Amino acid sequence: MADSRIKGFDREQLDESLSAYLDGLKGTSDAFMVYQAAYAYQALEHIPFNEKLWQTAFQRIGNPTQSESKAMKGAHSVNFNEFLESLSNIQQELDGVLMFSQSTSSTYKGVKSISESGQDFLDCLNEGLSFKCKQAWYPALRMADVLLREGRFCDFRKLVCEAPCRRNPAFQWGLCQRLGDLTTNSKWDAKIRQSAVTLLGEIYRNDTMWGRQTIIKQWTIEILMQLTSAHDVKQTAETVLRRLRTDGDSTKQAMYQACLKVEPSSYPLRVALPPPVTLSLLDRVQDTPDIETRLRRLRKQRLKEQGDAIFVPLQAKASLQASNYDRFLLMDNVKAFLSSDQNVFLLLGDSGAGKSTFNRALECELWNTYKKIDGDIPLYINLTLIDKPRYDLIPKQLQREGFTETQITEMKSRRQFVLICDEYEDNNQQMRNLYTTNRLNQPGQWNVKMVIGCRSEYLGSDYQLQPELFQQAVIMPFSADQVQDYINQHMSAHKTLWEMHHYILALDQIPGLKDLAKNPLLLSLAMEVFSQMTNPGRHILMSRFIKVRFYDHLAENWFERSQKRLEKQDLSPQAREAFEMLTADGFTLNGVNYMKELAVAIYKNQGGNTVVKYSRFKDEGTWKDDFFCQDDHKQLLLEACPLTRNGN
Repeated sequence: MADSRIKGFDREQLDESLSAYLDGLKGTSDAFMVYQAAYAYQALEHIPFNEKLWQTAFQRIGNPTQSESKAMKGAHSVNFNEFLESLSNIQQELDGVLMFSQSTSSTYKGVKSISESGQDFLDCLNEGLSFKCKQAWYPALRMADVLLREGRFCDFRKLVCEAPCRRNPAFQWGLCQRLGDLTTNSKWDAKIRQSAVTLLGEIYRNDTMWGRQTIIKQWTIEILMQLTSAHDVKQTAETVLRRLRTDGDSTKQAMYQACLKVEPSSYPLRVALPPPVTLSLLDRVQDTPDIETRLRRLRKQRLKEQGDAIFVPLQAKASLQASNYDRFLLMDNVKAFLSSDQNVFLLLGDSGAGKSTFNRALECELWNTYKKIDGDIPLYINLTLIDKPRYDLIPKQLQREGFTETQITEMKSRRQFVLICDEYEDNNQQMRNLYTTNRLNQPGQWNVKMVIGCRSEYLGSDYQLQPELFQQAVIMPFSADQVQDYINQHMSAHKTLWEMHHYILALDQIPGLKDLAKNPLLLSLAMEVFSQMTNPGRHILMSRFIKVRFYDHLAENWFERSQKRLEKQDLSPQAREAFEMLTADGFTLNGVNYMKELAVAIYKNQGGNTVVKYSRFKDEGTWKDDFFCQDDHKQLLLEACPLTRNGN
């Protein structure tokens, strides 16, 4: 209630009614319930009397202390160093009242089950006045929650090891419970989860630092026993338990054996529950933002934009080096990835291979199967339209889609996304390893699966450093059946005068066109050019003039599209100036002339071999330098050419 800023209630009436209920829990024999009661008492003590949340002074025996106020304010603002100092001040101010640390038992008491140890635990807490008196352990645990929520495990460890209340049994109980919950949370890095298991063992082992409370030792053993069934930390938990078996003197070892024999509690470690199907009453009171209404609008908009766009299911292979015969359906492969443990799918393909078309089709497929409230949210992102996508990529796109800050915050904390990133450019420094720079899937950050479409030569080393996290596929050229499938869809969509046999004839008669048609974008441009040129007819198609004119049209359409793509890209100032000069002089005309001159030079100097080996220093002053030098104008025109690839 305090965190949610609930207002307008009678504080004294609330205190009276809740205290009566909590007093009843103090008589329970269950230690777990005693801890819950103690925690609830502290939470009740910290609900403010109509004062600003987290800034209300503690009311302990008299006027509130400045340290207490700072501590609760620190738990909200995460001013970590100030918070630790404030906890120390609170502990010093309470030393005259709290005698727990001095009265810590020097021997281990008999072991009972957790469900039967309630009164023993209550005695420990009463020694520390944990009921009806504001204590440092409560804000310390609240700060621990903040640090865990933000993924700051190192600060969390520093807090719990340096907190002056670390020997308080209520603090230790809550700490062990949080360590157990962290360890079972797969969103945390495996090494951090293993460190949490090790810290549990340290709480049991190090009596000097953590004290000798039997109930806490037993609680750590029980949690460690539960963790032996957790896949990722099973081995670490078993190793820690083996070491603890021989820790300490004979009395402590006997206590360890007794802990293994008692009946385990019925309280499992925390498991994340799915969100409710509808907004709860508390959500409405808290004015929780309505996410689903805005998502429905986005879904409707994106499906409408896609409409009846032509889409031929693409085939792919596992890598550039894989055999062309080892093909698989790309959509099925991506869906399998979305159900796997991997986080990033690299979709590779040459310019015009169909990456963007596939990405939009994937988005629509996911929207069509979207499950409200708990479904993964598909989010298509044209990276060239995002300013500095290395940081805050998802919030920037959601803002473009009209979501508010509160809605974005709500989705970050509760939902998982499927990011479909298009127009990735490895030569753009703002796009280097977006997965890492955006801290995706880190604790407290966005929970995502990521599909990135990029050219084959753009596969940077940044995405190859952790191959276990990534999957890739290379789009294969169209087969003859896929070409016919595309032509059929084109004919249905455009009501063209051409029939299938006319297109097949054109592909056969125009030199090189059948191979070019294996590229989806070039095939679509060819369909447009055919509709612009003439009525269907075999003799016209066989005319040399028509064949030459066809390629002129094809090149012009290609460079017009390339110009539009470059307009959206985040070019360097020098490249932007060069692009504007080319545009003013006629980008398409310059592009076609560049391509023709390059083709002639390759034919003359390499006998038509289209693979050009270029070294910036070795080939300086040669014919290659005229086309591949570092001049911004030449680089832009080369970038815009069809069917180009850099590297091997």
